[in-house]
Amino acid sequence: MAIQYNSNYNDTIPFSDVCFQVALATNTDEAITIPGAPTTQYQALFSYTSTSNVFVRNNTAAGVPAGGTTEEEQYNEFRPYKRYVKGGDVLHLITPDASAYVGVSLRQLQG
Repeated sequence: MAIQYNSNYNDTIPFSDVCFQVALATNTDEAITIPGAPTTQYQALFSYTSTSNVFVRNNTAAGVPAGGTTEEEQYNEFRPYKRYVKGGDVLHLITPDASAYVGVSLRQLQG
């Protein structure tokens, strides 16, 4: 069970007890399944080095966009941003780099 978000302290949030550390290999899709029921909501914080190219998709396999072409699918590059996910979602991560290390921390949101 994740720690629920609590904003009682100015600009302070609790540590997450639901964290993933992923070592990505070149052009290999890695999947993370978010724990909990679909009614469980989380804030997801992505972190990785600023020189890494990491692309993330929610509930769809990730791919590296081909240069010079128009992609039909939207690829989102996170530098460490927060996103909203639900229990049961599957996050897919990929990198075109030789390797990349990605951290994903989840904080359960109060409903």
